[in-house]
Amino acid sequence: MKKILYLLLAVGLLYACKKDNVGAKPLLYFKSYQPDSITPETQQFILTMRVEDGDGDIEDSIGVAMLKDSEQAINKDTLWTFFKMPKIGQNRGNSIKADVIMPFGEIDFATAYNPAPGDSAHYVVYLRDNSGNISDTVSTPKFPFRRNR
Repeated sequence: MKKILYLLLAVGLLYACKKDNVGAKPLLYFKSYQPDSITPETQQFILTMRVEDGDGDIEDSIGVAMLKDSEQAINKDTLWTFFKMPKIGQNRGNSIKADVIMPFGEIDFATAYNPAPGDSAHYVVYLRDNSGNISDTVSTPKFPFRRNR
């Protein structure tokens, strides 16, 4: 009985000390929008992304671009906006999982608002860490432009 207990304890310790399999390349996932659409009355639109990084050095920058469906056939350029990630140096060397909340004010999407019915948009986002590792570019789900609520 004691041997089984020691064996279970050893397996438990090995499992607890097991490193997660997040590498040095940051991982990025879409989490949410708030609100779920843009109307003429929308003053703030919040994009939340989930970030995971094995070495915790995600302090460089995050690139974001809005792509409107009505402009994709006309304009093939992607206009990136870059934001500096917050200083989280206390996590350097440790695996990190965090939410990145990006609030866009009316000035960021007012020119994109199109009252034409059926228009929508989505964001493309990527992250670069201090070591120069770049995440995959993530395409978020589409959100509509609504005429009114």
